[in-house]
Amino acid sequence: MPATPGAQHRPRRWRAGLAALSTIGLVTTAVPAVADTGTSCEDLVGTAISADDIGLPTSGAEVTTARVASPNTAGAYCLVEGRIAPVSADAPDIRFRVNLPLDWNGKAVHFGGGGYNGTVVTGTGSVPSAPAGTPTPLQQGYATFGSDSGHSSAEHPGGSFALIEESLVNFAYAALKKTRDVAVSLMETHYDHTPGQTYFVGSSQGGREGLMVAQRFPTDYDGVFSRVPVVNFTGQQLFVNALAEPILDGGWIDAAGIALLDATTRTTCDGLDGLVDGIISRPQDCDVDFEALLCEAGETAGCLTQEQIDVVEQFHAPLVLEYALANGVAGYPGFPVGGEANDWPFWVMGANGAPGFTVNLGADFIRYFIAQDPDFDTVGFDPNAPEWRERILEVSELLDATDPDLSAFHASGGKLILQENLGDNGRSAFAGLDYHASVTEALNKGRTDKFFRAYAVPKADHSGGAGPNDVDWLALLDRWVTDGRAPRDVVLQERGTDRTRPACEWPTWSRYFRGDPDQATSFKCMKAPGFKG
Repeated sequence: MPATPGAQHRPRRWRAGLAALSTIGLVTTAVPAVADTGTSCEDLVGTAISADDIGLPTSGAEVTTARVASPNTAGAYCLVEGRIAPVSADAPDIRFRVNLPLDWNGKAVHFGGGGYNGTVVTGTGSVPSAPAGTPTPLQQGYATFGSDSGHSSAEHPGGSFALIEESLVNFAYAALKKTRDVAVSLMETHYDHTPGQTYFVGSSQGGREGLMVAQRFPTDYDGVFSRVPVVNFTGQQLFVNALAEPILDGGWIDAAGIALLDATTRTTCDGLDGLVDGIISRPQDCDVDFEALLCEAGETAGCLTQEQIDVVEQFHAPLVLEYALANGVAGYPGFPVGGEANDWPFWVMGANGAPGFTVNLGADFIRYFIAQDPDFDTVGFDPNAPEWRERILEVSELLDATDPDLSAFHASGGKLILQENLGDNGRSAFAGLDYHASVTEALNKGRTDKFFRAYAVPKADHSGGAGPNDVDWLALLDRWVTDGRAPRDVVLQERGTDRTRPACEWPTWSRYFRGDPDQATSFKCMKAPGFKG
């Protein structure tokens, strides 16, 4: 991996001027802009990419459309769309999109998907957690690309695509490699050279995909930013599906009950970081006695029933399996406390006594990935039952981005930034932090710190709202890769306010000392109890 952008792949011609990489709170780094010197945009239509030029089995790829997009704040770019044909006749194509700027900075960004994917990622949006006003990668001159991961949600809604084996493998990891190889081939055709640096950015499902490419394709990417990844995908779905039965059996909690939970956790734990401000900085130290909320005889308000308390405690307790999933993972951690007010009515508790969105995603997983039966009753599914173990392990080996051996990624010069939001109710932040710990154990702390940074963000929810969350991670990642300067003294901005907090490298945490409570300079990143690093 070159230290200078494009150093190994100089173009034949350079357009005069500089494409400035906009950064937040950083000195702007300027890189030469690259003119398209190869095949023109319109002439890319019909371009075929041989199966031999794609690193995993396909029947080849082709460009179906290519046109110069109307100039915008990014400037003109070539919008390329196409398909990657499957090997199996019953599997759908992988549909992809590649954006090739007229003034290219010599670099590329692969955008991850979300949920169960199924729609083509446009690559025109912002990097997850980018502050408002930050130019998108395309506006900065990056070539960008993404895909639908190998199925259309219109034709295969929810997790139904998993009934097709090749589609399942594509979703798990294969579509990432195939899309990347096709995109890089098109860059070489259009610009006459390949990108100097290629990055992957993604959140949630896209965050899992980012970790997956670092693990499975370590020499393909120079840097990865993974936000709130569904890293332990199998354990996550088993965990949330198990919430359905107790929710349906009297454990559903309405808005008043959720507000009570929020008030209780804040009263108990908000001040543990030295400041009462609605942010619980170390939820792992927050010991809440939920049984104290139990309704007494005749009470119907300001309390919870035993069934409701059981659901709350199950939500925060780990799922421990009787066997190990891929890479020795033995289950799934419970969720942190402190995010109850964020979006419980969406993720956990649905409407009118029904489970929420993440619980329903778990049901889809059991139905299509494990039982492989669209009519399977997922309520009460027992993941420890012997008849399911072989299939669960098979799926886990495909889907879970939990391999701690990142030595090949490190050896190739790769850099990895992980952001976990502690108020996330879509998946547990502890799963990603457990993964960071597993890498540290496998490679040792000194080696891990050279290429992998993890940050636990208090209160922020799945999409980055509810607390200080935003920073231009792509600028920091690019600087780390190209200049060798690791992120330091990173400051998080809360959306729509002036409140900032330090982004503390895990397992350190932010503690208030003195000064303006809305400014990051009033906090210090403290070592966790027992931490010797």
